[in-house]
Amino acid sequence: MKRHLSTAFGLAMVLSVALGACASPTPQTIIQTVQVNVTAAPAATANPYNDTAPITVWIDAARKPMADLWTSTHADQASLVKFEIVDRAQFPSKVLLFNNSGSGWPDAIFAEPSIVQHVADAAHDYPIDLTPWVDPKIVSQFVPGSLDPCYSTDKKLLCLRNDLAPNVLWYDKTQMDQFGYTVPTTWEDYQALGDKVAKDHPGYVLGTADNEPTFYMWASGCPIAEPLSISKVVINATDPKCTRVAQMIDHMTANGSLSKLGPFDPKYIALGNQDKILMMICAAWCGDYVFNGTYYKTLDNRLAAALPPKWTADDKAYTGSWGGAAWAVSKHTVNPKLSAAIAVYMTTDISVTQIVGTMPAFGPAADAWSKKLDSSKVYASNPYAVMKQAVGMVNPKFTDVVRYDLFGAGFKPFLTAVEQGQPTEPTLKDVQTTLTDLAQKEGYEVVASP
Repeated sequence: MKRHLSTAFGLAMVLSVALGACASPTPQTIIQTVQVNVTAAPAATANPYNDTAPITVWIDAARKPMADLWTSTHADQASLVKFEIVDRAQFPSKVLLFNNSGSGWPDAIFAEPSIVQHVADAAHDYPIDLTPWVDPKIVSQFVPGSLDPCYSTDKKLLCLRNDLAPNVLWYDKTQMDQFGYTVPTTWEDYQALGDKVAKDHPGYVLGTADNEPTFYMWASGCPIAEPLSISKVVINATDPKCTRVAQMIDHMTANGSLSKLGPFDPKYIALGNQDKILMMICAAWCGDYVFNGTYYKTLDNRLAAALPPKWTADDKAYTGSWGGAAWAVSKHTVNPKLSAAIAVYMTTDISVTQIVGTMPAFGPAADAWSKKLDSSKVYASNPYAVMKQAVGMVNPKFTDVVRYDLFGAGFKPFLTAVEQGQPTEPTLKDVQTTLTDLAQKEGYEVVASP
């Protein structure tokens, strides 16, 4: 999990709820690295299928109430389905073992899109294309952009999103109004605001550079995770769209308007307790699970959400994502009809999607979920419209569904520089080397441009 999560057991429990529904890409959900075997996986199960065959569905502990609800509302099929709570972080390595033995694959699994894509290469070859098994009318009702991480480069639908976690610009409306500050609409304005805060209100911050640099990189379109196919990826950490982020971070950490602390460092939490976090790029769930109860000691309707800024030179603003899991179905199931039906139920049923509490990916379910935000005492106004729009702003040329550890080991040189108070821009060459090595170990051909 997060590098600073050990600071408070209570905080870890709160975040386990949020990230149990989501999957944290910063740092990325830990996936056991396995040297790619170029031997193709066993062939998928062929017709005829058996609609009455029993199936096994892998879930995590947070999904058990959802599984129980399915069981209680599907008495005629309940005997056919076995739900098992497993550690999905080990799933890629287990798939290889199942491929070798020719059995053992779960028929369906709850996992992050990054894991689903990890097991979609030739060596693992796990997920089935859901296109024939899911009504196009259902697919069309998912929040625009939410299914993008579920599509393969050849446009196969490998999963259905469970919940969403687009990054938005959270800001303290009470303090911003009191200081007379305007929410920045460009990153250049964001940096300029940092200069003003450093001069007029030292000690207040506009977020953190530790654990968050990839959020800025994602919004900038830094080409470090742009898959061109299942076996080729663009990595160019010294591209201008990367260096401009490093320069901004270096400028703002130098004047103190951007913290060097991680978002769950006790000293950073103390800033939140003192209402000194003026704004912060963070996922949609951060309002309910971080600002509410961790940063804010009192809930007085002060938190608001805005769309992330854009770079002046760019034609539009982009953002990234921190979490959001999905459901996938095995190519080896003999009962794809029931397996896919469970995936559809878990992602679209209004009752079941309200259980965990993060933003559902299915449009009607998300709209129903949003009504709960109206009565929240943490928000100055309902942030749902901003969240929903931000889903469609996630940069399509930067993805966390690559098979290498993008946010942990990949950015370690950069994060180390942040923590030590050193310039980050010079570390981008090291990031390039580290990411390239990691990608090549996972079977990618690395290129500098599309």
